[in-house]
Amino acid sequence: MRLLAELLSDDPAWPLVRSWVGKATNGVLVLPTERARGEEALFRLQVTSRSVLGAVALETGGLLIDHDWLRLLGSGSRELHASLTNWNPIGDAPEIEPLEGALLVGYDAIGGFFAINSGGLTGRRGQ
Repeated sequence: MRLLAELLSDDPAWPLVRSWVGKATNGVLVLPTERARGEEALFRLQVTSRSVLGAVALETGGLLIDHDWLRLLGSGSRELHASLTNWNPIGDAPEIEPLEGALLVGYDAIGGFFAINSGGLTGRRGQ
């Protein structure tokens, strides 16, 4: 396992994510998080802050898109209890049944889920 210091990049993806939020045609609310909570999520994910996933985990409690129609998971916040760590088997006690072979990263208002393939879904890993 890599240490947190190894996961914090000198070239983080957060400025890129912020630019996407600024250009979005639908409203995007970036939920705040506590720095320690973001660092814990980054450490548990074992991705760097140079990745989009790592930047969202470190810098946000999550993202609410298009009047809460779409919710992307971050490290959790008051407004969005769900997080990358409590919706996946990387936290102390996942709050939902983990999806084997995938990392849940978001959901929509009508019950759809969004995941990154880690070998359990059809298609390429990482997609």
